[in-house]
Amino acid sequence: MPDIELYHELDDALAAVEAETTAAEAHGILCGMLSGPGEAQQARWIAQVLEDAHARGDAAKACLTLLTQLFTDTTEAMDDEDLRFEPLLPAEDAPIGERAAALGRWCEGFLLGIALGGISESGDRPREMDEVLSDFAEIARVEDDPEADEETETAYAELVEYVRMGALLVQEHANAPRRAPQSTDRNGTDKRLH
Repeated sequence: MPDIELYHELDDALAAVEAETTAAEAHGILCGMLSGPGEAQQARWIAQVLEDAHARGDAAKACLTLLTQLFTDTTEAMDDEDLRFEPLLPAEDAPIGERAAALGRWCEGFLLGIALGGISESGDRPREMDEVLSDFAEIARVEDDPEADEETETAYAELVEYVRMGALLVQEHANAPRRAPQSTDRNGTDKRLH
């Protein structure tokens, strides 16, 4: 379950330091960076999120505390075998336009994050991964003033689930060499040693 309270606290904290990045976009950047082949660096991510901010005083401390919490929580969630990862987005009772815009910003952030995380725009990678990244680019351009009706709500929920699973798929493919299970024979001996 996404941490709705953290979303709103972080969005307010980022606004307080005049950051151009929203909470959804910051989370998308982080998830993209975590999907890369290397280790995501917390300091590098925070520097990216606060690049154009005026972070000083108590507002800056509060923002840094929330960003640190988000980094820890997201790192754990994306590595969780039970797939409990969720994109950080507004509450379900927020206007559909606000939620759609946040989802678009999340996807925009994710695409930036994967570039920062070392995944190039072209290269030898699975077709499924390219399709997800292409779809994320389309979602980033989503209409931010859709009509509020049951059909739109259903479409939004389906998009959120697609983004959630797509992010995990990208992470799985990008980290496959790093996370490859050991190859063992029937006796439990590592085959790569022979």
